Amino acid sequence: MDIQVYFPNMTSTLQITGCGFNVKPPGWSYPNHHHHLFELMYSFSGEALQHVNRGTVRLETGDWLLIKSGVKHRTDNRSDSPYAFFNIHFDVDDPELRKKLSAADYGLLPRANAERTQLPGLMRQIERILTDSLTMEPRDATEAIPPGRIGPGPRIELQAYVLLIIKEIADNSPVFRVTPDHESFPVSSSMETDIAHAVEERLVRMAHSPAEHSIAEIAGQLHISRSQCTKTFTKVYGVSPRRYVSQLIESRAKFLLVTTSMSIEDIALELGFRSLSHFSRQFRRWTGLSPLQYRPKHE
Repeated sequence: MDIQVYFPNMTSTLQITGCGFNVKPPGWSYPNHHHHLFELMYSFSGEALQHVNRGTVRLETGDWLLIKSGVKHRTDNRSDSPYAFFNIHFDVDDPELRKKLSAADYGLLPRANAERTQLPGLMRQIERILTDSLTMEPRDATEAIPPGRIGPGPRIELQAYVLLIIKEIADNSPVFRVTPDHESFPVSSSMETDIAHAVEERLVRMAHSPAEHSIAEIAGQLHISRSQCTKTFTKVYGVSPRRYVSQLIESRAKFLLVTTSMSIEDIALELGFRSLSHFSRQFRRWTGLSPLQYRPKHE
């Protein structure tokens, strides 16, 4: 007897970008934006509000949230505790899987449902791979793990576990939502999204060292005009570069006021303000309160 059993021919691509763990302080927010990738978020601890188009989802410990590619979203940590989360930006070219993932603007898989799936075990495997990579040698925790740090075997494992996570999300019917009042916006091309992300990296540095860069200098570094830089960034993130920097500085100011004993004058200087009065006026525009009123009172 001659028996032969073959798998069907398969050629598929999984793109993984921005996959990692994050811990963000109280008051942290990530501005409104959209991109050409799906985004999957898992809340390790704490909670945050996820604003998706005109809808809002509270993501609590153990919850998973899938956001469809091209959908505008932003994150706010309005609690008094740090927010720890794992997220993956990804794309797949399998048509059936894409159809499942694109069923709605976003889908929430609550902790109670997720614990009945393979997701907890898969997350433990990803933690193991990343922990092993981090402990190989000392490094700055804010930097990305260099590609060479994760060997070919663990890289294949990481891709396999991420794909299995995506499969679990697709198979376990999150509470999908299509925003009723769907917001109309232009879809960004991959090139526009890549430009906007490159601008965003430089704007973060600009927010921490305000005198170091300007929008014109960033545009020059990327070999585009200032107007193209502003237009492309605004299209992808939903805010202008200047407003984005202002939001980053506002979040940093709130963090320093709440979590440190720095004087308000020192905070103003660190954030690049010309004077204490300039900082106080701007902070009042942001919050309606003075820095002193915003700072917690310790009895």
